[in-house]
Amino acid sequence: MESIITYFEKIGFHEKELEPFLSKLKIRRFKANEIIIAHGQIENYLSFLADGIVRYYVVAKDKEITIDFAFKNSFYCAYDSFYNRTKTEIYIETLTDCELYSITHQDLQALYQSCEMTKKLGRLATEYLLSKKVKREINLLTKSPQERYEELLKEQPKYILQIPLKFIASYLGVVPETLSRIRKRIN
Repeated sequence: MESIITYFEKIGFHEKELEPFLSKLKIRRFKANEIIIAHGQIENYLSFLADGIVRYYVVAKDKEITIDFAFKNSFYCAYDSFYNRTKTEIYIETLTDCELYSITHQDLQALYQSCEMTKKLGRLATEYLLSKKVKREINLLTKSPQERYEELLKEQPKYILQIPLKFIASYLGVVPETLSRIRKRIN
C-alpha cells in the first residue's frame, strides 16, 4: 500500500486522513496478458496501478486499436462506464504482471457521503483521468506520430520497452513498419 500512500502524500495528504479511503481498497493482482475488463461489462473499480502496465483498446473491423496505456503509480479505469454505470466499449488488458489497489463504485459513493477527504481524492482521480484524455486528444490532432512517440519515450522511458511494438504503433496510429522507421530516425 506504500505506493498509493506516497502518491497522495506527494500531493499534500497525510496517511492518517487517508485511512477511511485506504480501508476500502482491495488488492487485485493480474498476470501479464489478462483481460481486466471486456467490452460490454460495467466497470466496477477505480484502480491505482501500484505496479505494471495496462493497455486500453477497442476492436473495430476485427482489428485491435490501442487507445491508451496506464503505467505504475497512476489511476486507471474504464471511466465512462465507472461513472455512468453503463457497459464499456473498451477492453483493458495487462501487458505485464500488475498489482492494483481498487475501490468499488459502491464503496466510493458511500465514502463521498461520509468523508470530505474522499471527495477530494475522487476529484483528483477524475481530474487526472480527464486531463490525460484531453492531452491525448490534443496530441492526436496537433502532433505527428514521431512527436507522439518521442513524448511517450520521454514520459515513460523504462516502461515503453516492455510494450510490444504493435501496440505502440496502434496507439500512435501507424503501422509497425512506420514505427520502426521512426525509431531508426530517433536513434
